[in-house]
Amino acid sequence: MPSIGSILSVATTALRSQQEAITVTAHNIANAATEGYSRQRPVLSSMPPLRTPTGVFGTGVKLADIQRVRDAYLDTSYRNELGEFKEQEYRSGVLGQVETLLAEPGEGGLGKALDQFFSAWSSLAANPTSATARGVVRDQADFLAGRMRDTSNALDNLRQDTESRLLTSVQRVNELAQGIARINREVTASESSGETAGDLRDTRDRAIDELSTLIPVQVTQRANGSVGVMFSGFSLVDGAHSSTLEVRLSGSTVGVGLAGHPSMITDMGGGIGGMLRVLNTDLPEVTAKLDELAEALVTEVNALHRTGTNPAGLTGVDFFDPAATTASSIGLSAAVAAGVDAISAGTGGPAGEYRAGANGVANSLASLRDTASGLLGSSYGEHFRRLVSDVGFGVRSSLDLVEVHETLAGQADVRRSSLSGVSTDEELVRLIEFQTAYAAAARVVTTANEMLETLVRM
Repeated sequence: MPSIGSILSVATTALRSQQEAITVTAHNIANAATEGYSRQRPVLSSMPPLRTPTGVFGTGVKLADIQRVRDAYLDTSYRNELGEFKEQEYRSGVLGQVETLLAEPGEGGLGKALDQFFSAWSSLAANPTSATARGVVRDQADFLAGRMRDTSNALDNLRQDTESRLLTSVQRVNELAQGIARINREVTASESSGETAGDLRDTRDRAIDELSTLIPVQVTQRANGSVGVMFSGFSLVDGAHSSTLEVRLSGSTVGVGLAGHPSMITDMGGGIGGMLRVLNTDLPEVTAKLDELAEALVTEVNALHRTGTNPAGLTGVDFFDPAATTASSIGLSAAVAAGVDAISAGTGGPAGEYRAGANGVANSLASLRDTASGLLGSSYGEHFRRLVSDVGFGVRSSLDLVEVHETLAGQADVRRSSLSGVSTDEELVRLIEFQTAYAAAARVVTTANEMLETLVRM
């Protein structure tokens, strides 16, 4: 049969449980502005009843658990969009720098330098005996070659910077993976008694959110409270164990893979995926087209120039250095660099002697501006304009994707925050509810005490 002591016991459990619920509510309010914090909800349940000959009586209430309000589906949606956004953001940033390097349209661009180079040959054709015109040809050729070398070197600097960022990002992935595995151990140990470790889970989810900006992740919840993290079909974190990601090079292709696993991943998402695409596709394509332009320029200009006879009476002189056929190495031949008299404007006479008024070679070189190159399949100007157009299209398309995925990621984050975030108004309402229950339990204690005093006085 219940006694006054049992009434006090029931009231005591109510006081303790409502106090704990108020503590949880206060914790929510304190972390209302904490990034990545998930709202916690106290779960109250009745104590096991007391069975007596006169009936079944309740024994009070207890705080059964502190649930963490979180939706794994919303997390997945947010992380997927965030990874796509970071991939395109990095790629658009690099392509934008490439576009700036090409400086088109602009007075300092390669297109302008090409045009001025061929215009210089036109001026020489109009005045084939002019040493000044020859000097302009040499100066414009030297400027064009220097502009190509500078552009190629800048592209190489972009490549080196991306490689450095890739190494740093891979190192960060490994740090995050180790941290997630460590938190898995802590969560498993903390939840072994059946209670939810909300703050630890929040810390782990923040690490996974950051990880999703670098690589595409698939998260699997385990029954013991730990998680598994996969990327591109490989296991990065499995419970308390984590794998190590490393950068690999196969020929000229850069990729990443797990230490101890032979497979190399070259196509993936996230920031690292954007870096791999820049290293394996975007920068090599731009560099290759510049090298094609340099090789065609050296080969075809030299072929025509060697047919002419210069004022020094020499035939077969190369205009550009024939051994330097890439954008990073193109330059004038030693003879042309030594003096303008090495430049030929026309072919020689019957005996190979210099003819002062001959301008056939200069005219032929000037016409290369609009003539389809046998090596390029188009004119030099068209080849370069196509390169600029491709880079511009890449910038525009990646920026469009940045906008799309940034918007989708923002929307997913809003949906996630509406569920997991703290509403101070809602928490204040719950605080009043728990406070009222606490006051009522205190009143029960007072009533039981008064009943006890009555018994004592009898």
